[in-house]
Amino acid sequence: MGWLIAVGVIALPVMEIMVWIKSAELIGVWGTILLSILAVLVGTRLLRQQGLAMLLNARSRMEQGELPLQAAFDGLCLAAAGFLLVLPGFISDAVALMLMVAPVRSGLRHWVGARMVVVQTQTHTPNSGPVIIDGDYMVIEPTDHIEHPKSSGKRLEP
Repeated sequence: MGWLIAVGVIALPVMEIMVWIKSAELIGVWGTILLSILAVLVGTRLLRQQGLAMLLNARSRMEQGELPLQAAFDGLCLAAAGFLLVLPGFISDAVALMLMVAPVRSGLRHWVGARMVVVQTQTHTPNSGPVIIDGDYMVIEPTDHIEHPKSSGKRLEP
């Protein structure tokens, strides 16, 4: 699996450059540069808007007493779309545009949810009884006739 990720990390920038060069041949260099700059501006705006909107939506749903899982997932997808728009290249822009479509996000949420495993652990069961801390102790009785070692210069013996 690790080799697949390494191939993807190397192949994606190469494919992005190839698509960028091909689009420069088709629509011209200035059109390609303009589209790239426009995608960065839209992505930056989307990141700002969706980050704040996701937090506000999640907060309002939590105040209503429900878990904001769907809103959080949609906000995450839209934030990822904004991030992908900021990256240079048209392949990442196409993936970002797909993430912006609500039915695609819904299908992705169901696909991820079907493969997700939730593990719940419980450290303290209600019927386990009191908590017992095992330890050693020693009672030290206060005495009036022993002086402080620094004040007398004598060493105290136990």
